[in-house]
Amino acid sequence: AQDGPFSIAVLDFEDQDENSRRYGSSDSTEPSKAIPAVLTTELVKSDRFTVIERSQLESVLKEQQLGASGAVTAETAARLGQVLGVEYLVVGNITEFTVEEGKSKSFSLFGMGSSSTAPSVARVSIEVKVLDTESARIVATASCRKTLEIGKGGGGVDILGVRTSTQDSGSSDAAMANVYYTIASDLAKQLETVRFKSLPAKVKYTGFVAYVEGDKAYINLGAKQGITPKLVFNVRRDLQKGTIKIKKTVAEIQVLNVDEESSECQIIKVEAEDKVQAGDLVESKF
Repeated sequence: AQDGPFSIAVLDFEDQDENSRRYGSSDSTEPSKAIPAVLTTELVKSDRFTVIERSQLESVLKEQQLGASGAVTAETAARLGQVLGVEYLVVGNITEFTVEEGKSKSFSLFGMGSSSTAPSVARVSIEVKVLDTESARIVATASCRKTLEIGKGGGGVDILGVRTSTQDSGSSDAAMANVYYTIASDLAKQLETVRFKSLPAKVKYTGFVAYVEGDKAYINLGAKQGITPKLVFNVRRDLQKGTIKIKKTVAEIQVLNVDEESSECQIIKVEAEDKVQAGDLVESKF
């Protein structure tokens, strides 16, 4: 349903602007981690989403030995979707995050010397994508391109354990937290209203077992045919019953690893007195 609720997890953003790593006194307050953390909090407020907590996400990523950010492949999307129990992943790219410090200007007024300081600003460009965990296809996007005055907006709010400041305090954590809050709020509002694309109907894959080794079966279908990890197949065999030929389901297998034109599968269920054999047909389950 387009109205949700959708189950999602927000991953750390991929940082393509090396300058942004200078902002934040620790890893957790760098833009690539801080903005997704605040975005998670903002999305929790929406009835449209069920959001995985950041602490749970980090624990799963560590356990599964997956990076918290970077390019998400069909394989990693499927693994995360399976382990976290989510339909969608929110990923992002920071293409620009630069801070221009305010400069002092001196001037004379009625013969009196005076000075003023221009506010510091952050120039930001971020692209966000929502990926379907079954296919890693993009179902929605959002973006934020702004020039934000540092230390303004969201004053007096606790973000990432830092109390935001209403004063222009350069690129301190307190001042930058206001910037993160503004960006995350903007992205959250877009994701609350954007329509998620409907994906094509699931494809039924058919092939055959090439060979069997112990509790593993290897099939003649791979990435080239659209196969992804966790996909489950029925193993079927032609049987002659009198004058008619029938197809009998003899086992179930689940894809573990995918190569270009073949896949390694775990045999997860076998009917009594049956064994998976080379030549058996395989058909994907919906």
